[in-house]
Amino acid sequence: MRLSFLFFLVLWAFIGCESVHKKTPRPYNVLFLVIDDLRPELGAYGADHIVSPSIDALAAKSLVFEKAYCQAPICSPSRMSFLTGLRPHETGINNNDTPLRDKLPGAVTLPQFFKERGYQTEAYGKVFHQGIGDPLSWNYYQDGPKQRSTYHFEENVKINDPWDGSKRGRPYEYADVHDSLYTDGIIANRAIRALRRFEQDKPFFLAVGLLKPHLPFNAPKKYWDLYKNPVRHLDRPPGYPPGVPRYVGTNAGELRKYHDIPRGPIAASKGDTLVHGYFACISYMDAQVGRILSELEQLGKSESTIVVLFGDHGYKLGEYGDWCKNTHYDYDTRVPLILHHPDKAGQRTSSLAELVDVYPTLIEAAGFKDGPAQLAGKSLMPLFENPELQIKEAAFAQRPRKRVYGYSVRTANHKLIKWVDREDPDSVAYLELYDLTHGRVEEQNVAHQPRYKEVQEKLLVLLNDEIGI
Repeated sequence: MRLSFLFFLVLWAFIGCESVHKKTPRPYNVLFLVIDDLRPELGAYGADHIVSPSIDALAAKSLVFEKAYCQAPICSPSRMSFLTGLRPHETGINNNDTPLRDKLPGAVTLPQFFKERGYQTEAYGKVFHQGIGDPLSWNYYQDGPKQRSTYHFEENVKINDPWDGSKRGRPYEYADVHDSLYTDGIIANRAIRALRRFEQDKPFFLAVGLLKPHLPFNAPKKYWDLYKNPVRHLDRPPGYPPGVPRYVGTNAGELRKYHDIPRGPIAASKGDTLVHGYFACISYMDAQVGRILSELEQLGKSESTIVVLFGDHGYKLGEYGDWCKNTHYDYDTRVPLILHHPDKAGQRTSSLAELVDVYPTLIEAAGFKDGPAQLAGKSLMPLFENPELQIKEAAFAQRPRKRVYGYSVRTANHKLIKWVDREDPDSVAYLELYDLTHGRVEEQNVAHQPRYKEVQEKLLVLLNDEIGI
């Protein structure tokens, strides 16, 4: 009897300990890495000419989305979308100057969701657009340095220019200096200090907004020296699809603000140098990602931290004879998206995904059951178990011009872009339809061709159902 009693006592104590352990699992931390102007030009995406070992190593143990898309191919509208879980027509933000609370005073942002659940939420660099951060989202944030990248701070130096005397400095620089003398190195240093400072008994949500490869293409010389003839790796359509209106493109407006960039065509030699700078900035940014992830590992926090890394939108490097972003074409809307969960195996998926899905995905990844009711995206977590699933049928993007507004819907094989009159949304100004099977890009508008009638009608219905246009 005595032995039986002792046996049951020990068994009861063991079960009790197990029960307590199961009831109080350690919450997951979140490391949120958003990269400015990064298209999927990474080793992990098949670009073996790019030196990106840190992101490639992260991708090898993560869920890698091969067909992920932003909701607005420009900085702040895209960021306001994925940080609120709402589409641009729901946020009402179409430019880089509008603070979130001017439009949505009661919105619960992604970091705010975690903050309200006891997380330490901090942000460094460009998470919201610089200068219009959101204090309600953070316990602490620091969105500088304001100078975007330069060792010599040439971006804010006015140079006498034959076209425009008010232009910024040169669009690239490669000083032979330490990483910390350019902006992403400074941001990484601040993020590393935050990791060391976080309280051990509280989970954290750390957002890091790295600025490269955004213009100007400035990076320490050692990253520039990694590339000898980078432009030979690009296959660039020479011009926009025949017959499309001029407003579908942007004429490299952002790039032309810099010194030595003409109003007219950009010479091939100048374009080659710009591509060189863009690639060098990817490698510089990648090194800073590596430093942050290494610190996470050394602090013993990697086993309890979810990591998400993505670009806020894509970028053109001379494709269509144009540069920068702000179009509906895949060069501008397709982004890298990498999601690491410490308790899930790495996978690759061709399932369509949108940045608006990041919010609900992180909620589920961290173990929360319910998020804000208004979220427009879907959780992508089921793809860890079955990467062949199709979570959604289409991805959507939006972008205005002066007199028209463009809405696009992207399925696995097609893209439709509907341009409407801004004063009369029922009036269609122009319609584009592209067949993107076999990895093609937008080169021939097949809208109204009889054999694409059924596809066109289906995409118009999808666009109307999701956005109401």
